[in-house]
Amino acid sequence: MRHCPVFFDFTESALLVDFGAGHDKALSLEILDLSERLMQAGLLGLTECIPALSSLTVLYDPLQLPRERLAEEIELLNRSGQAVEDRGQSWEIPVVYGGERGPDLKEVAAHAGLSEGQAAELHASPLYRVYMLGFLPGFAYLGDLPEPLRMPRRKTPRPRIPAGSVAIAADMTAVYPLESPGGWHAIGSAPLTLWDMAREDEPLLKPGDRVRFVPISEAEAEALRAKAAAGWRPEPVKEA
Repeated sequence: MRHCPVFFDFTESALLVDFGAGHDKALSLEILDLSERLMQAGLLGLTECIPALSSLTVLYDPLQLPRERLAEEIELLNRSGQAVEDRGQSWEIPVVYGGERGPDLKEVAAHAGLSEGQAAELHASPLYRVYMLGFLPGFAYLGDLPEPLRMPRRKTPRPRIPAGSVAIAADMTAVYPLESPGGWHAIGSAPLTLWDMAREDEPLLKPGDRVRFVPISEAEAEALRAKAAAGWRPEPVKEA
């Protein structure tokens, strides 16, 4: 049975479809499926759907699409939804753990009762899911972080976290696509470009995608940084 949504008005032209406080893979797939089918419904006045952890924000023109009509269509599509399979792409993201680019790995490892190497290995062990994009352009919230590594955000955010930093907070991990202030714990660095504002590309990671982190050496990272500076971006992993 699908989750039952509750509707809230953000503005006159934005409807929040809320599915509750929790989040997991099954709910994420339902939200992505609802978003896709709603955009394919051909509703005049429907502008955009923005998936989040446990909600879907729907942008629309109320002069063309009455709010009541939109809500009815969403409820109908949600009730008629079937079991959903993974549809996104799979990616392998290389990471240098620790050192100057991962200054919080020591603290995270101590919190988990592990060595830095063990903490890095544990972080790289799951196949993560992109639940949503937010905070920064191309900033993908990846779950679910292994339980021993889960920590609240830093009490004092850093004024500068470099682009490419791999960081964790609560049950999520992420790669900073741009340099930014941030309160997540930085444990490593990925030598690739997730978002290039100059090229106006789409973000590398999208909701529904899957990500596996691959530990590499600093020498390997330097070679990849040079390739990334020349425009290289990784290709999706072909699954058997």
